[in-house]
Amino acid sequence: MLNVMIVDNEASIRKGLIHCIRWTSLDCEIVAQAEDGLDALEQIKTIKPDIIISDIRMPGMDGLELAETIHTNYPWIKMIILTGFPDFEYAKRAISYRVVDFVLKPTTVENLTRAIEKAKSHINEERLGRALKMELADKEEENQVLQRDLFLRDLLQGIERSHLHVINRMARLGLNLTGYYLLRLDIAPLFEDEDTISEWDEESMSMHLQQAQTILKECLTECTTYFLPYGNQTCYVVAEAHSSYPLTKQCLEAVSILNSMPQFILSIGISSYCDSPLLMNKVAEQAKQAAQFARYSPETPVISIEQLPAIPQHVMERVYSDLRHLKSAIENPNQERSQEILVSLFSYIRENKLPMDTVHTICLYIHQFSIGLLFTPGADGIMAKDRVSALKDIIENTSLDSLEENTFSFIEQILNQTVQTDAEAGQVVHAIKSYIAHNYSGDLSLDTLAGSVYLSPSYLSRLFKRETGENLSSYVQNLRVEEAKILLRTTTLKTYEVAERVGIPDPVYFSRIFKKITGTKPKDYRQN
Repeated sequence: MLNVMIVDNEASIRKGLIHCIRWTSLDCEIVAQAEDGLDALEQIKTIKPDIIISDIRMPGMDGLELAETIHTNYPWIKMIILTGFPDFEYAKRAISYRVVDFVLKPTTVENLTRAIEKAKSHINEERLGRALKMELADKEEENQVLQRDLFLRDLLQGIERSHLHVINRMARLGLNLTGYYLLRLDIAPLFEDEDTISEWDEESMSMHLQQAQTILKECLTECTTYFLPYGNQTCYVVAEAHSSYPLTKQCLEAVSILNSMPQFILSIGISSYCDSPLLMNKVAEQAKQAAQFARYSPETPVISIEQLPAIPQHVMERVYSDLRHLKSAIENPNQERSQEILVSLFSYIRENKLPMDTVHTICLYIHQFSIGLLFTPGADGIMAKDRVSALKDIIENTSLDSLEENTFSFIEQILNQTVQTDAEAGQVVHAIKSYIAHNYSGDLSLDTLAGSVYLSPSYLSRLFKRETGENLSSYVQNLRVEEAKILLRTTTLKTYEVAERVGIPDPVYFSRIFKKITGTKPKDYRQN
């Protein structure tokens, strides 16, 4: 529906124009009347008409002066001039102001209708043209982004390109890359082995990675960033920044936000500062190496390559492998398997003659993730002084044999504190279910639940899955949906109110969870 304004100093003419034409049949509506050009200009600020039908002779500001002002300041408004003076000069001025039509009075309904149709045609053509330009601009922008991402991926993968080719491509794509860091973001499941992740968890993990990108981008506002996802668990980030930019601090801020979510953890590895796009493949390996170490260090989820011990990449890969398997053995928990891995790790350390400062670093990481995997700060078991003592032994020990012996002893002590009997496991699961039943409308983050039974989030998740066959997060979602079904059946609460009552304040997320579990939307469930 197009908005039409009538401008004439005679009220009877305005009234005649309003009533002589069936405006709705023309897909038009009279939204304003004005007595002269000045009155019309004042109303245009708020009315915003599409078409103005104006007399030419009026006091204050006549129709042609109004047309001139409209042409200058509101060129999208279409003007139709009514006049009783068939003067050529009038018509010539009207054409110069892009007036759509020049209608002589007295006019007929047919003549005026034709003028309105002509104005509508101009409007439709312009709107179509603008829409086409926007579509072409969007496609051009999409193509530019696609070309940029493909180019960056080529650099990341080390596909050979001449320096001149790279410089030309960077110029065309608006890239700088004269000084940048490369980051690697890794999303890891908190409570399941990667090869057993369900379809539901894959979707959640992909969503979590997207959220990580969004939040990191907000934290790195002073950098120009380019995100290059690799699957639903990994993303590389090119961050154009000065070498003095506090990148680690900003990344830690993003991680602290993301890691408050219950199912997955985010770790970030940061390369050294690079001033050449041709070295991106090299710094990608650095970022990967740092990210792998960050993954096994709950206390330092963001690590720069400068913080890592300087040992060959293939040696570090083997160390990462042993750390990964050790982490799994402790989480399960499996003391025999843990000892086997430690024997293998220390044998490899001796074979490769790793320096003691590197061995200290490895043992510190084992200490950190062992404590972090199993216990919350307030947990009973290994007392704080014992943890400090173990940490002191690692730092001060100068004998590889003593370090190995102390690490074995520490892991054994850790595993002795785990929930090992069926009765103990059943008590923990019962306590957790009771806590959820009484607090389902509040905070049921994994950290909160773990804190209620003095276990670490990852260990509690594995224990709950082992004892019940169900993920803890899925159990919470199912219980909340069951409570929501009761409220939908027995109350008149709106959907968003039901969502808030069961602890899911985001109504869109609530509807998606509800449909995923029940197969129907909350509104349809209530109607049925």
